[in-house]
Amino acid sequence: MQPRILVGVPAYRGTPHIVETLRSIQEQEFAAFHVLLSVDNADHDTAQACAPFLADTRFRMVLHEKHLGWDRNINWLMAECGCEFFCYWQQDDLATKDYLGSLIRFADANPDFVCAFSDIQWFGGARTRMSCPTLTGFALTRALYFLETMNGVPFRGLIRKSAIDRAGPIRRTDFESAHEEFVWLAKLSREGPLGRVPGPLYYKRSHKDAVSAKWDGRGPEWWRPAWMEFGIGMLQAILPVVAPADCETALAAVLERLCCPKDGRKLSYDPGPECETFATEFLRAARARCGLAEGDDARIVRALIAQLRMDAQELDARLMPLMHELDRNGRLELGFEANGSGDGLLESGWSTPEDWGTWSDGRTSRLRLPLAGDGRRWRIEFQLAAYASPDHAQKVRVMIGDDEVARWTFESSAPCHKELLLSSKVKYPLMAFVLPDALSPRQRGDSNDPRALGLALLSATIGSA
Repeated sequence: MQPRILVGVPAYRGTPHIVETLRSIQEQEFAAFHVLLSVDNADHDTAQACAPFLADTRFRMVLHEKHLGWDRNINWLMAECGCEFFCYWQQDDLATKDYLGSLIRFADANPDFVCAFSDIQWFGGARTRMSCPTLTGFALTRALYFLETMNGVPFRGLIRKSAIDRAGPIRRTDFESAHEEFVWLAKLSREGPLGRVPGPLYYKRSHKDAVSAKWDGRGPEWWRPAWMEFGIGMLQAILPVVAPADCETALAAVLERLCCPKDGRKLSYDPGPECETFATEFLRAARARCGLAEGDDARIVRALIAQLRMDAQELDARLMPLMHELDRNGRLELGFEANGSGDGLLESGWSTPEDWGTWSDGRTSRLRLPLAGDGRRWRIEFQLAAYASPDHAQKVRVMIGDDEVARWTFESSAPCHKELLLSSKVKYPLMAFVLPDALSPRQRGDSNDPRALGLALLSATIGSA
């Protein structure tokens, strides 16, 4: 059978899980594929673990004596692809048996799409489900989506080799190619639409030894130039589909993305008090690296600073009265009913407040907290309800930034009490409720309500811990 897909598996220190991963690939219902195992840095233990699968003629392995790293390893695999499609499969991940078959059926039915992908379900240390919408429309719109969201779900999809050749390799940077998968996806998206295939799932294992997990512990002296490099890469990705007259607008848009943390942005870098210096240095480097003529950089920086001030003023107007009340009384009562005292704290992912409280709508709902960034310890007592029953448990992860502060499970819709202890070094921290089991009453057959319900906020009390 002529293989149509090359499944590329970059491997290094993979002995704990790679056998399970290769078995998951081997058991795919669609069988017209080859697997290329690229074992990095003379890792003979991993190679030995993979060796039994070489009895399957669809599997081949190459052991590299020198260290390639994640970026060059994937580039090598993509360059070796002689099939119609390429699929990157991480060494410790799994998928449903219909994964490859479902994706290739979509690709065959939509020949203008350059990528077909499924949702990603995390397992192990996390339970979040990640998705990406189908991306059609203008090439610039598709590329800007990856700048804004940094959504990497399609990176593990089924990608046409012809589009890979046009997009080129993943960039290698001095910062371990941090976030370069998003830059590459922006380049890929210039070549055609990307389609979400509902049904199959790719299961991504969460563990502390992941490459990206190690980046999280880096300090500002590393992240500052790393984010500048990411911004330059994104600018290089979108400029080919930007009209010459709009290059200055594109430059300003990338700078705004780097400097302005906002709701819905998966990752962000806040340069803080040195924002003006950061912005000036970025504009200078970006013009030089991207071949852009000199422009009015001072005007762009002024506009950025004005935007940041407006954002801060808007937050202050909403939250400072509550923060002052908390400071005066040491206690703050919040209600999340319509016109309640907590209305102004509801950010994205909520339904319209009702006379009793507010339902979440979607898989992530965000709540702004009226706390000063002074590290004081607070106790938050929530009165909640969940869209849950014994046969449909509702799991909730409570996040502040990248930190998980609680994990709850509800098996009943009865109102209940939950308590959190936390402190914040950031003014007005944003709390996210991640709701992988959110479901609409229409889906459950309870009513025609189409909202994806998970958690309902009734009230909250903030007090000193």
